[in-house]
Order: sequence, then C-alpha cells, then structure tokens
Amino acid sequence: MSPSSDRLDAATLLRLSARSPRYTSYPTAPAWSADVDPAALTAGMRRIHAPASVYVHVPFCAEQCSFCACNQVVAGRRDAGDRYLDAIERQLMGLPLPADTLAVQRIHLGGGTPTWLDDRQLTRLLATLDRRFRREPGAELSAEVDPEITTDGQVELLAGLGATRLSMGVQSFDPAVLEAVGRPQRAERIGAILRRARALGMTGLNIDLMYGLPRQDRRAFQADLDRTIALAPDRLAIFGYAHVPWLKPHQKRLEPYGLQSADDRLELFLLAHDRLRAAGYVPIGFDHFARPDDALAKAAEAGRLHRNFMGYTTLPEVELIGLGMSAITELRGAFFQQESKLSRWWRAVEEGPERGSVGPIEKGILLTRDDRIRQDVIRRIMCSLQVDWVEVASRWGIDPEAYFADDLARLAPLEALGIVRREPTRLFVPERGRLVVRNVAMAFDAWLQARKASGPETSPRFSSSI
Repeated sequence: MSPSSDRLDAATLLRLSARSPRYTSYPTAPAWSADVDPAALTAGMRRIHAPASVYVHVPFCAEQCSFCACNQVVAGRRDAGDRYLDAIERQLMGLPLPADTLAVQRIHLGGGTPTWLDDRQLTRLLATLDRRFRREPGAELSAEVDPEITTDGQVELLAGLGATRLSMGVQSFDPAVLEAVGRPQRAERIGAILRRARALGMTGLNIDLMYGLPRQDRRAFQADLDRTIALAPDRLAIFGYAHVPWLKPHQKRLEPYGLQSADDRLELFLLAHDRLRAAGYVPIGFDHFARPDDALAKAAEAGRLHRNFMGYTTLPEVELIGLGMSAITELRGAFFQQESKLSRWWRAVEEGPERGSVGPIEKGILLTRDDRIRQDVIRRIMCSLQVDWVEVASRWGIDPEAYFADDLARLAPLEALGIVRREPTRLFVPERGRLVVRNVAMAFDAWLQARKASGPETSPRFSSSI
C-alpha cells in the first residue's frame, strides 16, 4: 500500500502532536489522588466481575537501558526474586476477591523483565497464580521477554506452563544505537526466540520498535523495519522515545548525543507507517500493527478491540487485577496503583495485613458516572475510530448531543482539517485522522480540560504523541 495522498501535511502533524495523554485508559493520570479511600477499593475488588484479567509486574532487569521509562530495578542476586515472590504470594492470598479461585481470561507477566526470574522462580510464580485464579478454556498467558537474557529453555518452560504469546522489546537492531542507549543485544537471539515460540504453538508474537533514539537516522530505522518485517512477527508496536528526565533522571545520559528534532521524529514515524502497511500489516490504533490473520486485527475489524493499561487487547471490557510493585488495578468503578518504589512496596506487603487488603496503594481514583461515560467514549475513539451515539445513548441513558455539547464544539478545528467528521448518529475519525486520534480523544477528557483552563502551571506534563 502506498502512502495516503490524503495524509495531513507535516506542519499540521507536528502542530497536532503536542504533548498529550496516551489514553491507555481513562481518566488522565494527574487526576489520581494519594487520598483514595482503601475501603472503597476493597469493596470494588469484592464485586469484581469474572472472568477477569491479571497483570503481574516483575520489576527486575539485568541492566538499565538509558531510554527506559518503566518501573524497573537492576538486580543481580537471585534471592531478590525469591523475596519478591514471597511478597506476591502474601499479597495474592490476601486479596479480597469474591471467590477463593476467580476465573480469568488472561494473565500477563510484564516488567522489568519477567525472564530475569530463573526456571524455578517462573514455575513458582505461575503455581502461585493458579492457586487463586482459574484459567478459562482458551485463556491467554503472555509474557514480556528480553531477547538477550531469555533462553530457549525459558521459552520452552513458559510454553509448558501454558504461555500462548510472547512480546519482545527489541527497540533497535543497529549496533551504534544499541551502544548509545546501553542495551547489549544480539540480533540472532531475536530470531531464535521467535522461531522457538512458533514451533511451540505460540501466536500473537509481538516486537516493539522505538524511534527517536540517539544515532538513529532514517537509514538505521529503515534497516530496523526491514529486519523486523523479515522476521514476520504477528504484531508490532512502534513507540516514540519519550524523554521524561523529570520522571526518569537516568535518561539524562542520552542528552550528550543530542535529541532528535520533531521533524526527524515525524519522518521516522511516517516511514514506519508506510513501510509496515506496504508489507501487509494492518494499522491498529495509531501506533500498533498486526498481520491481517492475527487476532488483534480481527478484533479491530469486528469492532471488538479494547484498550487498557497494557495497550490494545482482544478482550472485551473485563476488569484488570494488578499485582506487584507499581501494578495498576482497573475496576469498573475505580483505578488504583500500588506503591512504585520497591523498598516501600516490600515493606508495606511484608508488614501489612494478611487478609482483606488490596495492597500498598500509592494513588487511585474512584470514578464518577461522568468519568465512566467519558471513559466509554474515549475508548471507542481510540479503538474503533468512531463513536456510535445510538449505542452510547442506550447504554448510559443520555442525549449525547446535549451531554457533550461543549466537547463537540471543541472539535470544530479538527473538523475543518478533516480529522474528524460528525454525522447524525456517529462521530467518525477517517484514515486522515488516525495518526492524531489522541487529539480527538482529548476533547472529551474533562480532567484534562479542567487543568488546561486553570492555567499552564497546573497542566500535566506528557510526552509528545509523535
């Protein structure tokens, strides 16, 4: 497929790619509070609807990549893993779930690097989860893996434990780029893991690439895309490097190399879209791609795509239970995030109550009815590029034109650019607007609009959307 002749010009794309939320979920993160009522969260956990989804955060990494913005800890001693699993088990057995064993549709191991854990520890972790969660027939067990430290034996072990999908954070194949960001990585390991996972029956295999890194010119990124396409992963995620040193001070190590300009980042972003679509990948949202026969592409085509804190998913609107340091739990009426500093998380779990606790909470939010209505609309925009107002009216008992009068008025400049279209029964984002769909979603974010109205000093800080 050739580049779209209807694409917005570069100047407009750059202007619209101002810093904005990623909308992995709603509401905007700065609306969260450290004073959220733990009793309300406990009550929400006791009402959780099955089947649910589970996320386990394993924070350990062998090394710290300079670009990383994840909640991770560099560790070499294996006893740190045992202590962490002790705490996970204590927290898990004390969760106030509505049943001793709760049915789940998905378990995802993220991090950090879950395969930092050795075979015994990985086996223990899954056995611990299986004591409280009952995997539904066809349930997905997925894990994020670092291709450099993940062995073929670990891939086989994960398959034996029921893993159905792997995701690899490759970021780049270029030796000069990898040296600059402090990431030791051999290209042959990436292909070996993909081949072994396929041979073991895994599907939905994903590779993450990153643009905007030091020393990453057009030639280097073109080569990254070509090598990735040759490996034929089922899915790809293309992320722009987010330089947020106010949150992750170690990223300052990249500043001597010079940060890419907005024009350079845009060139790479568009190159990825054009190259992957020409190779037959289907765009999912604004930064994900999948082969047409992959479950993610099929879910998008059927209008069943969903989005949560882990990104795009084939699951319907199920609640998400987060376990471990910094993990986020997403209920139908609340979000909460656990303590993000490992030492404080450890201490709180080890010294806290054994039963009836949701865990050491750093911040959270209880959703109002208005929050949930807007959450629904934003998800529809981000997943389906459209909102069916008849469905929204039926689900929430509102007149959308009246309820969102101010929000729809904010879309007028985007309508003039052809980024969004208003029709009698729906709001529609054409292909022209896909790359800046976040701008459409922002119009319905009441928390973000309130902060913008309060002045620049209260506006949240986000990474650029391109």
